[in-house]
Amino acid sequence: MTQEQKHWKMIEDAKWTFDHDYERISNDWAELSAKEFKPLEEFIRNKHYELAEKFHDAWLGLDNDNGIPVSDDSWSDLLAEVIGRGERFCNGITKEKLLEMAQTDDYKESFLYCLHV
Repeated sequence: MTQEQKHWKMIEDAKWTFDHDYERISNDWAELSAKEFKPLEEFIRNKHYELAEKFHDAWLGLDNDNGIPVSDDSWSDLLAEVIGRGERFCNGITKEKLLEMAQTDDYKESFLYCLHV
């Protein structure tokens, strides 16, 4: 299993979509050694950055007339939600799906809080 696969498994094992309880996940991850946690944290932050870069123009409406209607803070939460839903969801995310999630409030605050151990 690659390091990336291990990180995705840890994210999926956290079961974010079960209850969106970042305190529960943070407490679970607090039991990891620094050698385990730091690479996971870096992986999640890198994925968040990659998504932000990939969909930046869509969010701001620079690629058409309408942007994804969320504030800076909610944009971060939306992207974190995509990561929290796991590898398959994250790898398949589209501008259209992000727009739908934003319009229907189909995301919670914030999977990134799980990193506050």
